[in-house]
Amino acid sequence: MFIDVTNLKKSYTTGVVKTEVLKGIGMKLNNGEIGVILGPSGSGKSTLLNLIAGLDSPTGGKVIVGGIDIGSLGEGARANWRAQNVGFVFQTFNLMPVLTALENVQLPLLLTPLAAADRKTRAETALKI
Repeated sequence: MFIDVTNLKKSYTTGVVKTEVLKGIGMKLNNGEIGVILGPSGSGKSTLLNLIAGLDSPTGGKVIVGGIDIGSLGEGARANWRAQNVGFVFQTFNLMPVLTALENVQLPLLLTPLAAADRKTRAETALKI
């Protein structure tokens, strides 16, 4: 199983008000499978994606991606994991207008120890997907 989400919960607390966003979500995707997350506005789609990508940590449950329980990683370890494993394509364009598409894809790879040639190869591969 490449993505294994089990009994995932996420809540936010503002003052004394607790808002439960995810209440026991589960999903499994094998390597190479494509999944679709559908739901009305406010149903927790973005929250789920943020948890799977390691941008946030769950209140409860498990998020295992590629055999790593990213929900249990500390903030620094999650940041390192994201730098090596996660890429986002946003609904709105968050691109640097002075850079080409290839250079925009390569930009976050500057934070990794990859050589310039490897960054270019990875970016070119990502643009072909």
